[in-house]
Amino acid sequence: MGKTTENIEYYLDPENDKDYLQDLLLNIKEVYANQESLTFQIVEPKETGFTAKIGGLFAFISFNHFGWSYPTMEYWKNVSNSLVGSYFTGKIHNVKENPISIQIDAKEQIFDKPNLEKYSEYRGVIVEKPKYGIFVDLGLHFNWKFGSLLGLVHKSTLINQTDYENWNVGEQITTLFQGFNENEQLVLGDNRERGKWLNGEMDKLINTIQKVSVVINENGKSEFYVLGEHKATIPIKKEFYPNFRTTAKKYIYGLKNGEIIDCEIIKINKRKDGFVLKLLIEKPAD
Repeated sequence: MGKTTENIEYYLDPENDKDYLQDLLLNIKEVYANQESLTFQIVEPKETGFTAKIGGLFAFISFNHFGWSYPTMEYWKNVSNSLVGSYFTGKIHNVKENPISIQIDAKEQIFDKPNLEKYSEYRGVIVEKPKYGIFVDLGLHFNWKFGSLLGLVHKSTLINQTDYENWNVGEQITTLFQGFNENEQLVLGDNRERGKWLNGEMDKLINTIQKVSVVINENGKSEFYVLGEHKATIPIKKEFYPNFRTTAKKYIYGLKNGEIIDCEIIKINKRKDGFVLKLLIEKPAD
């Protein structure tokens, strides 16, 4: 007998609570037998998963049966509190009675991809803090509607370096989305100039010919700048100048301060925010 407006007085009697629980359990068993999906709500974090509410009853869902995975258990521990109160979809993995025990499996849940806007702000929760930056899950911004959206705020993408020192795992922060790197991972941080080297924007200049400024430093050595500001190197390698490396070296040594030369961008150095260039000179006639 299910609880309805007609029989509500029956269920208000404490002696009949067992009947109500049995009705809920029967409903869960039916859903389990038919392998139907149900919506469940995260109630409380546990050591290896969450207590959840499904079909009016308490249940358990382990981290291993959730809708996404993390590389370590520490990620789950650091994000757990931010998931409390959120709703997800899953199936009954196992159900027992005497006492009632329900386990949920949400591994098959499919999340849509959000339309993240470049250079817009998003809220996230810090799930790890290695020496080189912090990993942030932006799924929080959308109340986990799109699942986990994990990205890295590298130290170099922070305008204020003290932010890194002040942040702690489990803390919620706001950061800029700057695009994706070559591995389709989110690039985050508020230093937009540095972000260009990580989100593929500078990669578009590879194989293009650019004007390069020559600056002779105080030690008498030549420095090279693309677009007037981005430092570059011109390695004299055999693969670039087969059989005429000596000619290329002489060309470099003969450059004067303030001179502008044409070079081809061969690749970028993301660690140093710089370009690797090839001189546009011809092999001398034999």
